[in-house]
Amino acid sequence: MNLKEKIMANIEMFAISDFCPSGGWPKFDNLSVAVYQEEKLADAIIYDIELMYDCEFAGCCFIPGGENFTRLRKKVKISKTSFEVLD
Repeated sequence: MNLKEKIMANIEMFAISDFCPSGGWPKFDNLSVAVYQEEKLADAIIYDIELMYDCEFAGCCFIPGGENFTRLRKKVKISKTSFEVLD
């Protein structure tokens, strides 16, 4: 399983309020993951990552909804048996 698949499998570990701070809800259809740093520990790896995805805004009446490309930078610790969002 690659890093993006591991993140998608554990997406509920991230605080939902972090994803779309300007409103809307996250869409992960086109999720991209950039790795800035990788630190190998004895039993895990800490990744400094940036998630890039769309936030969808609801429309109303005659105003259509829309999407806004958004970024979220976090550190995650991944081992064979665990996934942890550090900050």
